[in-house]
Amino acid sequence: MPRNVKDIAGGIAMLVLGATAAGGSASAAEWVDEWKALAAQTGFEGHAKFAELLDKPGAVKLAEDWEAFRGYSARSIVAQSNVPADLKPGLEITRETAGNYPWLKDYLPAPSYDRLMSADWFGWKKIRIVPTTPYTLSANRLAATKEAIAAGETFSVNADGELIDSKGGFALIDSPALPFTKPKSGIELYWAFLAHGIANENLEFEPLALDACLPSNKVDRSYKLHLWWQKMHGRVDVEPKGSIAGEDDVIEAGSVIFLEPYDVAGLAASRRRFAAADKPDDFRAFVPSLKRTRILAGSDSQDPMAAGFEATWDEWRQTWMKPDVQAFDFEIVGEKLILAQPETGHAYNPAQSPTNPCEIDVIDLELRPVWVLEVTDKTGNYIYGKRRIYIDKEFWYAQYQEMYDQKGNLWRVIDDSRDMIPEKGLWMWRNYVMWNVISTRYNRIEMTAKWSILDKPMQGLFDVDVLRDY
Repeated sequence: MPRNVKDIAGGIAMLVLGATAAGGSASAAEWVDEWKALAAQTGFEGHAKFAELLDKPGAVKLAEDWEAFRGYSARSIVAQSNVPADLKPGLEITRETAGNYPWLKDYLPAPSYDRLMSADWFGWKKIRIVPTTPYTLSANRLAATKEAIAAGETFSVNADGELIDSKGGFALIDSPALPFTKPKSGIELYWAFLAHGIANENLEFEPLALDACLPSNKVDRSYKLHLWWQKMHGRVDVEPKGSIAGEDDVIEAGSVIFLEPYDVAGLAASRRRFAAADKPDDFRAFVPSLKRTRILAGSDSQDPMAAGFEATWDEWRQTWMKPDVQAFDFEIVGEKLILAQPETGHAYNPAQSPTNPCEIDVIDLELRPVWVLEVTDKTGNYIYGKRRIYIDKEFWYAQYQEMYDQKGNLWRVIDDSRDMIPEKGLWMWRNYVMWNVISTRYNRIEMTAKWSILDKPMQGLFDVDVLRDY
């Protein structure tokens, strides 16, 4: 059994206690003390605000409850690993000082390392290490998962790649439980990731703002969008609980409407995901210049969302690619620790660009344990020959992703950060850091979560004919 988070190496604990002594007594959890120590060191308001969110008794208890269920935490995994002594919260690394840390390439994915070392396009001026933090889903999702296990519920993936419960039904229609929390195969891991979903049941961004950057580090085009998402079944946190009426065979749906610039304002799209593998998504778009609604085919999901976008319609929530086992192979190719953005979006954006939106002045990164999942196209017809998805071992969502073309060349990279409320275990998003290493273009995507959507009905928001009059 992995050690409890309270068993982390004594030297680190003493460092934290020493750093927090001047600011008051230690908190109930070591990770909170580490965030307080970091805030004292940096003087950054965002660090202090995130420490406050983590320090709430309900947040600490939720983290402990999820660790007890898993049998480990991200921190316990890191504590048992041979991590370099100087890889600790507060460490700052620049292009000029990177050579002082020969271990950096072992933890920072190569495409991100290249951005740190870049003297031309999309450079990262500084990376800053923050504490490894426990992240959870909600208490109700945990209770539903434990209840399913106690009742003997089992999940499987059939020959069509569909997730099936022990009664033979579609699991994400019938059950609120998380499947495959300890995945044994690539397809099980992919379904654990898909079941994580948005880690919420209603979602809204207003706005979602995107700057499309040229290789010269200048903004080419800027967009503003309004985006919604909803989980249709297995709802345990947000009213209505259970299922959304009229969505019997739909797992979830997302929709978006473009607000700016003028030439695309009013463009709207809605996409419903059906549980059956042989039932294509209901994917529709209203094109204002044509004044008509188009029904989009599955191949249209591989197109960029608009001119200058690196994200295709299939990059909603990292990837919304359907698990067609006839077309794709899913394989766990490793487990490791990587440096990726922390989920601090409820307090601050960890990728800060005050000088130039097309570069990053400071990006916070934390050490995360991940499974490395490779999804390989067997048909030669998909936009990517391979996706390499780094899925977090604590909350089953993608921390980082690399997409390769059909010739095996790295093409696009995503490192996102979420907006998570620690005491509730509910999530939205804060940013997408997404770049194209072939065209040397970068998309800076910032999302403003509207948490009031948890208390509002969402009828009509996934109907393009309603959105066209938005």
